[in-house]
Amino acid sequence: MYKVPLEIPKYCNKCPFGMCSYNLPFPREIWRDREFSSIDGKECESGTYGYVCNIQFGILGIYEDVIRGNIGEDIKKPSWCSLEEESNE
Repeated sequence: MYKVPLEIPKYCNKCPFGMCSYNLPFPREIWRDREFSSIDGKECESGTYGYVCNIQFGILGIYEDVIRGNIGEDIKKPSWCSLEEESNE
């Protein structure tokens, strides 16, 4: 569990613990130049980008997931995110 004194980010791409894994803004020909993530093995599609979580890396010692989104859109925080708001007690 990690607690931060700031407001918890709602999006991975705006989180200080998120790190861009790939960014493919331009279209590609489907039959050529396909790219796969070395982290989760899934295809990195054109027009998308992906983030990994440094908190997850700190806990597990590896990056397990790439959280993906369309270019120009925010990536919503996944349900497994370890960030919690700190109580003001």
